[in-house]
Amino acid sequence: MHRALGHADGAAAVRACRVRLARIIEPSDTAGLVLLAALGPEVLWRSIEELSAPTATLQSVLTKAARELLPTARVPDLHTRFAAWRSRLPVPEAGLDARHAEQLGAWTVVPEDPDWPSSLADLGLQQPIVMWGRGDRARLADLRRSVAVVGSRNASAYGAAVTRGIARELTAAGWCVVSGGAYGIDAVAHTAALQTGPEPGATAAVLACGVDRFYPAANAELLGRICERGLVLSEVPLGCAPTRYRFLQRNRIIAALTGATVVTEAAWRSGALNTARHAAALSREVAAVPGDVLVGGSAGCHRLIRDDHAVLVSNGGEVLELVEPLGNEATVELRDAAQRAVRRPHDALDPVLLRVFDALPLHGDADPTQVCRVSGLSPSEVLTGLATLRERGLAVDSLLGWRRVGSQHGRTERGHTGAQR
Repeated sequence: MHRALGHADGAAAVRACRVRLARIIEPSDTAGLVLLAALGPEVLWRSIEELSAPTATLQSVLTKAARELLPTARVPDLHTRFAAWRSRLPVPEAGLDARHAEQLGAWTVVPEDPDWPSSLADLGLQQPIVMWGRGDRARLADLRRSVAVVGSRNASAYGAAVTRGIARELTAAGWCVVSGGAYGIDAVAHTAALQTGPEPGATAAVLACGVDRFYPAANAELLGRICERGLVLSEVPLGCAPTRYRFLQRNRIIAALTGATVVTEAAWRSGALNTARHAAALSREVAAVPGDVLVGGSAGCHRLIRDDHAVLVSNGGEVLELVEPLGNEATVELRDAAQRAVRRPHDALDPVLLRVFDALPLHGDADPTQVCRVSGLSPSEVLTGLATLRERGLAVDSLLGWRRVGSQHGRTERGHTGAQR
């Protein structure tokens, strides 16, 4: 009895530490993920919470683990990352987070849980620290037979019709349809799955924000129905807002959860192509639906097919041929297809500058401390980034603080911001 109680207490402690770590370590933070793999969640959390600066021992652990896990990558600067993590302290107390989740009917699943989706392990270091979910937790098992159906937010009548047919055929055959809960193709795929038997509701939406805030707001009713009859998932803590890089990070989860990714309609710059790249890199099947060559709405699909990055499909039956039975290897790898179309000013920003840019308000002003907390970057990274953005004409400063320039480029959900998803 005492042993069982001790195990339960240990599992709760691990879960609590992972929830806290997810609030201060972003999904792309290599230093944090390497230390998590080397030390485990409890030791890493205590180190960040109790130390004002990293010790020589901690730096040594990071250096050794990074060289083993990422032999070709540069060892991250732990002092910079440590300052960034501590800038986000304090985080909500574990019990408060748990009560908030309980009020929403939300729950957390961690890699130590028996129902953690095992396919996420294919992400290696990029595996989520924790996942939040809403809906019947038992439906996590549905993800073992799942297909991602993704595409443009500006769906045409043709794209919607094809998506609807594919999603219905997949659901009728007992497959779970996974998408991103966004406008356009995502919404059509989720809706079709909810309306189709034999078990209506075999769909999961993976969000780029906390599961307590439905985004986009216009899809709130749809996401509510998915909570009731499917799953809504996110690696982002409760209360977190969607940002450009979180959409891009979210796409790797959609690709990893599923046995195949189908792009039903995608323009040249569509963010759905990012999901396809992740799927190919994970040796998942990738399929694309052709469209009208005289209309740009399917240019991304045509590029995938032409370059042998995707199998051409036109209906759900052809998708089922790719995934039944599971276990078949991907026949091609997706090469890096850099889009050379019209570039926006922030397209050339590296990941750190993009996070600083995203953290700047569209209206009003923010001081560097606020930018640190929102971006999760250290003070030195933020100050350097702000100066660089000012030089490039993407940010301005005044006595009141800093703000973004060209806010018309900053929307993250409409279809014409195709680089994110």
